[in-house]
Amino acid sequence: MNQFFVEQLAYVARKLAAIQEGERTALDNSILLFCSSMLTGGHDATKLPVVLVGGAGGRLQGGRVLDYLDKPNRKMCSLYLSLMDKCGVHLDRFGDSTERLAEI
Repeated sequence: MNQFFVEQLAYVARKLAAIQEGERTALDNSILLFCSSMLTGGHDATKLPVVLVGGAGGRLQGGRVLDYLDKPNRKMCSLYLSLMDKCGVHLDRFGDSTERLAEI
């Protein structure tokens, strides 16, 4: 299933990359979020692989692998707060988090 979903993510990303929007592409101006609870073939909510694709209009740096396995702030809601900031939505908290992921 993961292979199928990653193939679909790549398909959508390719389609968005083919749409020119001024000096950028639609992919450059978008954020696609893919995550799965199937890191090792079984459902495990403690290790969620997450893939971000797109540039958020130049506000998201790509080409990196960020590993939060041994970091104290590994909440998905911290990721969501960070992504909302990139989209101009600034909240004090979201779900169980009040912290952002500084590297995002």
